[in-house]
Amino acid sequence: MITVARLRRKPRHFQCFTGLSPVEFDRLLDELTPVYEAAQQQRRQRPDRQRQPGAGHPFSLDLPERLLMGLMYLRLYVGQSLLSLLFDIEQSNVCREFSQRLLPVLHEVLPTPLRDAPLRAEAEPQPKPSEPAKGRKGRRINTLDALLRAYPEIEEVLLDATEQPIPQPKDKHKRKLAYSGKQHTHTIKTQILATKELILHVFGGLPGCLNDPVLLSASGVLHQVAPGVRVRLDKGFAGCDKRYPQVGVVPPVKKRPGHQLTALGRAYNHLLSVLRMPVEHHFARLKRFRILADVFRGRQSAHEDIFCIVAGLLNYRQTGRFCLG
Repeated sequence: MITVARLRRKPRHFQCFTGLSPVEFDRLLDELTPVYEAAQQQRRQRPDRQRQPGAGHPFSLDLPERLLMGLMYLRLYVGQSLLSLLFDIEQSNVCREFSQRLLPVLHEVLPTPLRDAPLRAEAEPQPKPSEPAKGRKGRRINTLDALLRAYPEIEEVLLDATEQPIPQPKDKHKRKLAYSGKQHTHTIKTQILATKELILHVFGGLPGCLNDPVLLSASGVLHQVAPGVRVRLDKGFAGCDKRYPQVGVVPPVKKRPGHQLTALGRAYNHLLSVLRMPVEHHFARLKRFRILADVFRGRQSAHEDIFCIVAGLLNYRQTGRFCLG
């Protein structure tokens, strides 16, 4: 059986399995413990509960081992049957721990990116499985517009999208929606807005057939960017500088039909690619967590929540704080 104390003796293995160092794990555990216990207390005292508080079988694992199990799931994306064997609990308990207890609390504790897209209800009509526990005090900054106004030192942001493969849907209509002509497979798509250090905003869980400009328009994120903030885009967002004249969009130079780019245009595009490199580094770090790199086996409605939790782990590692900014 794997335990935190046993794995702590090998720090390199600890970081490979969890994505955090032992010190970062301890700080996260200290922050997580009161929120987790409050959520458990609220769950046990809900009006529709048929058992008295304290009834039922006690947890087989302590909270540090449960947190270790959750981080290993995100980092390695091993099957829940293997985790049940490694931690000596039933597979059904592993599933309940992730979906009902641990992942919702991680989403609440970590500095997860903002999500306030105007088309959220139309794009994802089902309720999110990992909403924060009721009664938990929310973040003071909960919109991108408020975040950028609170931190005027942010002078430029980087925007890009990524795709992750999913199993081929059985339904013909869903199969057509999920097919990505760019990746030549069925995918789920996510857009991020980031600075060089932090991931600020996420809009995802959408079918792979959507192209980048449609995804950007649906997210509504550029309407919240202040006029003085530069937004660096790649060639996939061609024409966005004309559609959003009020925003400081910095697009690459695109050659005209029948013409070649000048040396100055090529040099400018190369410089823009260098300045946009941090967003590609964000994607590389995100995909070190195999749950965002391998074929996504979970429910697509939960993909954005998991993406935000992993992004929150990266934001926490970058800043050492449990809030954005």
